Amino acid sequence: MKKSFSLILACFFFSSCVSKIPLHSFEEEIPKTVPDYTTLDQWIAHPDKFDNSDLLPKNLIDDTLCLDSIDVFFIYPTSYVRGDQWNADIADKKINRKTHNNAIKYQASVFCGLANVYAPIYRQIHIHGYNDNNNGVKAFDVAYKDVERAFKYYLKHYNNGNRIVIAGHSQGTNHAEKLFTDFLLKNDSILKKVELSYMIGMPIHSLIKEYPACENPLDRHCFLSWRTFSHGFYPSYKYGDKIAVTNPINWRKNGAASLYNSHEGILFRDFKLKNPKCLSAVVHQGLLWVTFENLPMQRLYERNDYHIADYNLFWMNIRKNFYERMKRVSD
Repeated sequence: MKKSFSLILACFFFSSCVSKIPLHSFEEEIPKTVPDYTTLDQWIAHPDKFDNSDLLPKNLIDDTLCLDSIDVFFIYPTSYVRGDQWNADIADKKINRKTHNNAIKYQASVFCGLANVYAPIYRQIHIHGYNDNNNGVKAFDVAYKDVERAFKYYLKHYNNGNRIVIAGHSQGTNHAEKLFTDFLLKNDSILKKVELSYMIGMPIHSLIKEYPACENPLDRHCFLSWRTFSHGFYPSYKYGDKIAVTNPINWRKNGAASLYNSHEGILFRDFKLKNPKCLSAVVHQGLLWVTFENLPMQRLYERNDYHIADYNLFWMNIRKNFYERMKRVSD
C-alpha cells in the first residue's frame, strides 16, 4: 500500500512531463482510421463481452447492490500522453490496454452490477492538445465526433428503452459536456431519458435549466461534478462559485464539510478498498477540497491536485449513492 496510492496519483503527472508531443500542424497529420462501432472490438467496455468494468474490488465480498434496465455510457479520460500524433490510433494496443487497466478498471467498474457499461474507443486527443489552442481544438473535434457517433449508435442499436446515465472523467467529461450542448439539448425526447450525468475532473458550469447541477443526494435529471484538491489549494486554472461542484460524500452542492464517518474508503492500485473514514471534503469556490485524517503513511499521499483519483477517493460513496439515487424509478 505504501507505493500503490502514491503511484496512482503520480503516474498522470510524471507521464506528462516526459511525454513525446506532436510538433507538426494538425493538417499535416495522416487521418486515423475511423472507429466502426458495429464491432465489439471498438468498444473497450460492452455488456456483450467480459472487460474490466465487470470487476469489483477484491475485498468487496458482501456487495449486494443490484439494479437493472440502466445503461451507463462511459467516456474515458486521456490515456494518450506519449506520442507524436494529435489523435490516438484506435488500433494502438498499448493505449487501449492502458485505458482498460486504468479508467475502465478503477472508474467504470463503480457501476458493475448496477448498469450495463458501454465505453467506445475513440480517437482521443494527445494530452498536449490542451496546450495548443489551434491544433488541439481541431484534434478535439475529431475525438468528439467519434464519441457522438458512438452514442448515436448506442441509442439505435443497444439502448432498447433502458434508462441512461452518462459518465466521464477529464477529457471524457469535456466530450460529455459537448454531447449535451451539441446533441442532447437539441433533442428533448432523448434528453429526458438521460437521468444522470457524471462530469468529473473538469470545470463545468450549469448546462441549462432543463439539465442543472444536482443539489441533493437523490436528485436525478441533473449532473454531478467535482475536481479534487488538497484543502486550501487554488489551481492556476479555472475556479470560482459559478463552477458546479458536488461533494461526493454528502452529495450536496454547498454546505459544511462532510463527516469523516461518512467516507466509505479509497480504491487503491491493488484493487482493494481501504481506509474508510479517513477523508472529509468541502465545496469551496468551484473546487472540492479534501482533508485526510488517520490515513496510514499519510505524508506519502499528500498532493495539491488529486485529479487522477477523482473516482478512487470516493469509489464506494459513488457506488452506494448511485444505487440509492437510481432505485427511485418514479419521478
